Amino acid sequence: MDVWNLIAERKIQEAMEEGAFERLEGTGRPISLEENPYEDPAQRMAHRLLRNNGFAPAWILESKDLDAEIERLNAAASRLDPGELTRRAADLNRRIGLYNLKTPIGHAQKLPVSYKS
Repeated sequence: MDVWNLIAERKIQEAMEEGAFERLEGTGRPISLEENPYEDPAQRMAHRLLRNNGFAPAWILESKDLDAEIERLNAAASRLDPGELTRRAADLNRRIGLYNLKTPIGHAQKLPVSYKS
């Protein structure tokens, strides 16, 4: 551990011994997960209004559209000739690449599709 971690740990331990963490508001109740703690507080109200009225950011809607397109291509892959399958996969991979550039969070990015002939 570095010096800062040791100091922080010592301060936390001292506060616990002094009872600073007893009788806190919400003790014993589940944590509310309705608000995203990583969301920009300046945009929280706008996001809540959009979400409550059935709207979603464009990249989320595009993600759902891409998922549906991937499913359609997977279902049709065995019926398509190899050239058509390669063309459709290339088109879909271009869309996936553009989507990955717009997506604000890394774990929402999509892998390109690949089909062996």
